[in-house]
Amino acid sequence: MASSPGYVALLKSNAGFRNLWYGQVVSELGDWLNSIAIYMLVMQLGGGGMAMAITMMAKLMPVFFVSPLAGVLIDRIDRRAILIASDVLRFFVVLCFLMVDEPGELWLLYTLVVIEIALAGFFEPARSALIPSLTQREELVTANALSGSTWSVMVAVGAALGGVLVSWFGIQTAFIIDAFTFLISAAFIYRIPKAERPARPHTEAQRGFFQDLKDAGSYLKQQPGILVLALLKSGLALAGGVMTLIPLYSARIYSAPEMVSMGIGIIYSGRGIGAALGPPLVRRLFGETSQVLRLAIAGAFFMGSGAYFMFSNSESLVMATVSIGLATFFGSMIWVFSSALIHLEAEDRFLGRIFSLEMALLTLVMGLSNFGVGALVETLGWDLHSTAQAIALIFLLPGIGWSAFLVFVHRRFKRGECVGTVCPVEPSDAKVPPTSL
Repeated sequence: MASSPGYVALLKSNAGFRNLWYGQVVSELGDWLNSIAIYMLVMQLGGGGMAMAITMMAKLMPVFFVSPLAGVLIDRIDRRAILIASDVLRFFVVLCFLMVDEPGELWLLYTLVVIEIALAGFFEPARSALIPSLTQREELVTANALSGSTWSVMVAVGAALGGVLVSWFGIQTAFIIDAFTFLISAAFIYRIPKAERPARPHTEAQRGFFQDLKDAGSYLKQQPGILVLALLKSGLALAGGVMTLIPLYSARIYSAPEMVSMGIGIIYSGRGIGAALGPPLVRRLFGETSQVLRLAIAGAFFMGSGAYFMFSNSESLVMATVSIGLATFFGSMIWVFSSALIHLEAEDRFLGRIFSLEMALLTLVMGLSNFGVGALVETLGWDLHSTAQAIALIFLLPGIGWSAFLVFVHRRFKRGECVGTVCPVEPSDAKVPPTSL
């Protein structure tokens, strides 16, 4: 197998992936402008900890409900068309946020957030499922690392820019800019050549919606290694409640609304910077064999828990920003490397349903985590320190579970057995060297 290309080489040589990446850059930049604006709008309308938790759930839970439909459609029809439709519809939805300007209209804000995120529930799995159709096998880890790092950079840039825009020009300006980023994203994705996908067998093409879901379930049952990989982001989402804590933490430090938004932007920027550095650093130091990716995921859970403990003891904006940056430094390894392993090991015809399942469980767990944080802070009266410590402890659990799975796989290897598609000898691993980024 040829060695993996670097980021720049991949973007130069692969026009289809380049346009997908351009769309991701623009869309995610707008998403973070939108997030900062929504957080500030909730607080401006008088919302407290529970209102913020409800907002977070509205930004997460819809994906859980649309994912079964999204997964089947993504595996049945043109994935590029799903991406474009999602972008165009979100353009109109985001413009409707301009109508929310009174405390009694919080329900409208929640409704619009639900619709926007439901559409994102089609976009993100389709984008992930499209990547293998646009890249060669030796490009997959690079493509996933670039996509993950791009999300991270957009968190940093978009959150910081959102904080500045909301502080200087107001919430409505951020919504308007966000709306038009979706149109620009759709224009880039439109330029992607229609990918040639293997034709589905006639008997399979005639199957109904529920049979497609059942087939995906049977496939994952036969491939436990892929099933466990699809569950890893749900483990990462156990710490998702920190998203509710960040605005509350900034509000505790500052009293002026414009400074609160700036504080949120700074902490989220640290989150993005940390996440951007994780996967590239591991690849540069240790390479990108499947074994390296699996071990890095295990270590990332434990180190990430330590970073959340640091956050729980933060007494300044600087320490909070550094702690969250470290947490997402390790969290990004879990996200990027689990996606890369799924791309390497799963069949293309199931990717839409696998990534939709992954997103459904991820958003369910993250929504419950945010609701739990809101309940602890507002209903039970926990302080931010104790709540963050609880997040740190819970984050250890998936690390323990993944480590136990690796031990199980190792024991099967010693007996010369496979676990799904994971086998004792992986010829491609020996031929994929460390990559220069």
